Amino acid sequence: MFDVQPFPHIRVQGAPSERGFAYGRLAADRIKIGEEIYREAMQLHGHDWTEIKRLAHDFAHSIEAVDPSCMEEVTAIADGAGVDREVVIVINARSELFNGTSPDAAKSGRAAMPVEGCTSALAYGTATRAGRLLHGQNWDFNARCVESSVILEIKQENGPSLMTFVEAGGLARSGFNDAGIAVTANNLECEQDYGNRGVPLSIIRRRILLASNFARALGAVTSVPRAVSNNMTLSSVHGDIAISLETTPKDVFFVHPDSDGIFAHANHFLSQEGLTKITDSARFGRSPCTYYRDKRLLHHLRKRAGDLTLEDFKAAFSDDFGTPFAVCRPPTRSGSGHLVSTVASVIFDPLVGELHARPAPYDPSTTYKTYKLGTATQQAA
Repeated sequence: MFDVQPFPHIRVQGAPSERGFAYGRLAADRIKIGEEIYREAMQLHGHDWTEIKRLAHDFAHSIEAVDPSCMEEVTAIADGAGVDREVVIVINARSELFNGTSPDAAKSGRAAMPVEGCTSALAYGTATRAGRLLHGQNWDFNARCVESSVILEIKQENGPSLMTFVEAGGLARSGFNDAGIAVTANNLECEQDYGNRGVPLSIIRRRILLASNFARALGAVTSVPRAVSNNMTLSSVHGDIAISLETTPKDVFFVHPDSDGIFAHANHFLSQEGLTKITDSARFGRSPCTYYRDKRLLHHLRKRAGDLTLEDFKAAFSDDFGTPFAVCRPPTRSGSGHLVSTVASVIFDPLVGELHARPAPYDPSTTYKTYKLGTATQQAA
């Protein structure tokens, strides 16, 4: 069905324009596949690609206002790949463009993009055999994204180096840095999500991974204008800590793991405070499996509490209860006509600087590949 290969490992360094151009050049083929994916998605729903690019152009101002270096990198990625800058902005701002522009489409179940699901989990401290953080997720989206995603590594001279799984051309999705900070992201939706201008999620996640300490990583989420809702779960190898931030354009709600150091999140709000202030769109049935996917991960991981290993996480992320609407989702045609699947399973072991990624994990012929960050995180003194 698709050309399923291990995700390319792209390593770049230098100033934003330098690393952006190198990234664009090395990932050009996959960036162009990403352009095809979003052109087809728009065509499926009768949206003009020229209009989508015009809307993308508007997001350039939001990015520039908050982080000019990110906009410089986006422009350089486009130059390196030989595509219009707006194509790279679409890849970075597709949640804002497709979740945040048409409440009528969303309410009718005819949203421009497939329902994006993710199921994330982490464990730290005495919950794991080695006593160190494990953090990862399954990402459910357009099944063809298995051909348009990469592992991006950025070496910085003045700041943390980072590794992220991301759609080619994107600045960040989920990953970790050598300051020991990790992040995974899960789609959320509420009534605040329409008609806003803010910083695209990809830029927020990049700023998390550029942070040298946990406070700055949290601030990367809370200090910028946001256009759509999203869950970002942040963790650190130092201090045995994790905080899940359920964000909307107006609010941030904080969810803390239980005392056993094991946590999971899917695509509905967990914060009781949040549920008193917003209406969770998951309640309207666009992705009902969200209400058990996180529980399935907790079921697997808590059985092994105190002795959790990487292999236990791999097994948990392979859970097929409720298939095709499962933690590990095979390709399934959504009501809006999109082919949706678990595109990738990614698990981080930040203390040793490893990212383990499996493309199309529903396919028994695929396996996890280990990607090593150039400089592993050092144990805190």
